This record gives sequence, C-alpha cells and structure tokens, in this order.
Amino acid sequence: MNRINSPMDELRRRLAREIPRHLRDVMDVSVYRAFAIRHQRLLNIAELGKNNERAERYRAAGNRAYSRRQYDTALGQYNRSLCYARADSELVGLAYGNRSAVYYAQDEYEFALYNIDLAKAHNYPERLMPKLLAREVNCKREIGYGLSHGTVPHPLADINVEVNPKIPFLAKGIAMRQSDGNEDTLVAEREFNTGDVILNEKIELCAVLFKKSNSYCAHCSSSFKQNLIPCPGCVTVMYCGEECRKEDFRTVHRFECSIATKLWSVTYTNVLMTAKLFFYGLTAFNDNIDKMMEYCLPNAAVGSNPLDADLTNPNPLEMFKVLHQAKPESNSVSNQVTKLYAAIYSVIFLKNPLVQSIIRTEAQRDFFLRCLVTHGLVTMTMVATSKELGTLPVISNVFKHSCDPNVITIIHAGSFKMFVIRPIKTGDQIFTTYGHTWWRPGNEVQAQCRCVVCDSGPEGAKWRAAYREVRPKSPKVEEGLLGLERMSFDMTAGLVKFQRIVQLMASEGHHPGEMFGRMVRAYFERLDDFVEEQNEKRYRANLLRMRGDEMQLKSMVEL
Repeated sequence: MNRINSPMDELRRRLAREIPRHLRDVMDVSVYRAFAIRHQRLLNIAELGKNNERAERYRAAGNRAYSRRQYDTALGQYNRSLCYARADSELVGLAYGNRSAVYYAQDEYEFALYNIDLAKAHNYPERLMPKLLAREVNCKREIGYGLSHGTVPHPLADINVEVNPKIPFLAKGIAMRQSDGNEDTLVAEREFNTGDVILNEKIELCAVLFKKSNSYCAHCSSSFKQNLIPCPGCVTVMYCGEECRKEDFRTVHRFECSIATKLWSVTYTNVLMTAKLFFYGLTAFNDNIDKMMEYCLPNAAVGSNPLDADLTNPNPLEMFKVLHQAKPESNSVSNQVTKLYAAIYSVIFLKNPLVQSIIRTEAQRDFFLRCLVTHGLVTMTMVATSKELGTLPVISNVFKHSCDPNVITIIHAGSFKMFVIRPIKTGDQIFTTYGHTWWRPGNEVQAQCRCVVCDSGPEGAKWRAAYREVRPKSPKVEEGLLGLERMSFDMTAGLVKFQRIVQLMASEGHHPGEMFGRMVRAYFERLDDFVEEQNEKRYRANLLRMRGDEMQLKSMVEL
C-alpha cells in the first residue's frame, strides 16, 4: 500500500457548493477554517500503524524482486517492510539483512556492511546468522582488495572561490540590486569563470511524497541508493541516518508523527512545507508561542535582503527569520489554495496533544492559522519542487530563473550547489534555472518568464539572431573538441575537459549557438553525475567511520 486515500476531491466539491468562486480570494482565512471545521469528519483518516503482516508482505515482494535482479525495486519493498515492522520484531533485522544482500550484489560493500550491523542490532534470527556473518567477511575482503567504488571525494565539487565572510557557503562578490523593473536581482561584483562553485548550501526543510517516502530522507532529501532507516513512530517517513532522524524529530516531525497519515491524506510535497516552516520556527523559539508571536506578527513577509543576514554560525532561528521575512509572489489561485490548506492543517494539527499543549488560546490559534497562510505563500514561491519531493533552502531562493542561465543548480545529498557554466563579468546579473533552458528542451517553461529567451521585444530578437548565427571554430576550439573525442573514462578528467571547452567557446562568442548548447548540456549532465558520485564516496567513508573501520578506510584504492 503506497497510497493514502485523499478526501481533498470531496472537500473541493463542498467548497464549490458553499462558497462562490468570486468570493474565495477576498474571504478571510477564518471563513476557510470554519468550512474545514464543519467538514472535519472527512479529515478523520485512521492512522496507518506498525503492522507485521503488512511488513512481511512487503518483504516477500522484495525477495521476489531480488530473485529477478530488480534491485532498486527490491530495496523499495524492503524499506516499506522496515516502515511497517514493529521495532521488537525480527522482521526489522531480516529486512536489513535482505538489503545487505542487495548491496553486496551491487558491489556496494560499505552499504552492505552498514546494513549487516543494523541487522545484528535489530533481532536478526540466530538461525540465519552464519550466512550474514559470511557476507560480512566477504565484504571486508573485497574492500581490502580495493574493489570499493571509492571513499575519497574530489574537491572539484566543493566551493572553490573566496567566500562571503557573513555567509560562508556563498561566494564573495555577489550582491542584490534592483533591476530596471524594480525587481530584486543578483549581480556579480567580480568575475567568475566556468566551473566556479559559488554556493554550497544545506537544505533547511524537506517534504517527500508519501509514495516515495521509502526513497528519500525526510530531513535532508538524500537517497544514497535507498539506504534509509524508518521512523519508529509512524510509517510515512525514513531517514538517511540517526542524525537526520533525531534532528527532524526535534525540529518538525514530533508535531507530525501521530497525525502523519491524516496530513498525507490531504497534501502534496511543497504544500506540506507550509506547516513544516511554522513548526521549524516554533522549535527555534523553544516552543514559546508568545515569543514567536511577538517576532512574527510585525515581521511577516515584510521583505528583506537575505544577503544582509549574518550566517557565519547559522542557527535555525536566524534561518527562520530570513524565511519569515521573505516577500512571496501571489495570485488569486495561490491565495485560495493557501487559505484552504492553512485551514485544513490548523484543524488536523490541533488534534495532536503536543500542539494543543502549546497553542492553547484563541489568539494563539488565530496566529497559527495566519502564519500558515504566510508560510504557505512563502513556500509556494521558494520551494524547489519535483514530482517526488520539495526542498527549502534560505539563500538559493534569491537566484532568479532564466531560460539562458549562467549558473546551474544541482540538488543532491542535502545541499544546493551552484556552478558557473559560462563566464560572468563584473556587473552581470546572475541567473540559474528552475527547469527549462534553451539548451535542454522538453522541461516545462516557467510561467510568466521574462528572461531574454522568452522576450518578444528587441532584446529577445537580438538573442535569437545570435543563436542562429553560425560562428567559425578557432584552432583552440577545434583542438578542445578533438580532446573530448579522445576522453578517458576518468570522470574528473573528462569533466575538466568539458569545463575548459565551454569556457573557451563562451569567451570566443559561441554563446548562444547550437554547438555551444550541446557542449553546455553535456557539461551539465556530467557535472550532475560527478556531484552524485562524489557525495556517494563521502557517504561510503562515513559508513566505514561509523563502523570504526579506519584501517580499511586508509587502505582503500580509488578506482
């Protein structure tokens, strides 16, 4: 069962009958709350609890997939089994043991060893222990022979320019200015070159679609080949490790855990971020709702320059203040959706005794409701969303979209990394992409995009004329292209070659142009693979350190 039945269709039908469309945008959110209270019977979805029978069915499905060598499917089924299995059941140890077999078959020996440890710590049956211990010996032997996929990441994917002294995960020399259209935009105060990493920011909040909750960490969005551990209290979330599990429970999940099924019955990824942001802030204020009200009421969506914040030693309170002050974009549809979900969430969360113990008075409940509206509009504007998960950073959001970006964003392993893909001169605006680019067709174009590619005026015409112009290749470009044809299988060396040729072609005026577009797309695809590979190396090293296998780590041979 990877689906939770939703009452939202019926709620929308009833809303349409009771409240005329032309009034929904102007009505106060309290009217939406009254509607949600009238129909709260629809929200009383029974919570999915731990269930060994269901856990065994998922494990059996995983075994069938494993026998067919459908390893990703097998891992997903074993993870579902872990979510449903009771903590004191041998099914927990069996699922971890099964996962270790999958990772061993994939030559992921560090992953296998980690799961063997988890199996032994969670009631793995003594009758099967010899087989598990033999696998452990084999994994150590293969690592000792240097057959690991690697544990030493290359620094090429780390921030490699001078950093902002107040925001140490952002490059120095990036400032916020107002464009001709009175919009805030980022401008370079120095030159940047292709391959410069100008941002490496940790994800603050994450929401994973329920049907994919067995594939991504609910705290940082990492996947790492589905090597996750379950929440001991509910069946809806998993984590990449104990650190993420504990931190997510401390900040957000303690408010969700007992009502998780109800929440997922009415939500999708970035909408759930509405409530997550509120409770993230409540935790930052040490659960003091009055202190939170004192700050939030006069500072809601006032607009501020996040680059002015001092994030030298970032803490959740400072991060929350930046997000709470953000001025979101909104329209009639987003206003209505946000008010409806704020009303529904306020009803559901106030069924949780923990929330009831903190939000007690009518004034506090009204503040909670209106904060959900504010945070809903903020997260609709700022959350980076895919079909499977939503992630919320603090600084990355200030980079505007263009279909002709000079920076690309790669989200992986709990962080936003931004790489320069073509040279940026002093005074240039800095743009990333939220999906669509001219050199990567097929993705959805951003609504109301006003970039130069989408411009119907003279600037857009000038850009399209430059795109159609065929430019002769210089001897240096010819030599660089020839070098790509002779490229080795070394990912790092290949990436550096692509980086150099893209920089060279841009400096010689090949941007925009069809050939330049092909090179940028190839560079981006290799960069994406490279970041994933380096993060997996770092994760393998962490798995060995958790086991105390430092000697094995030192003897690793990079392949």
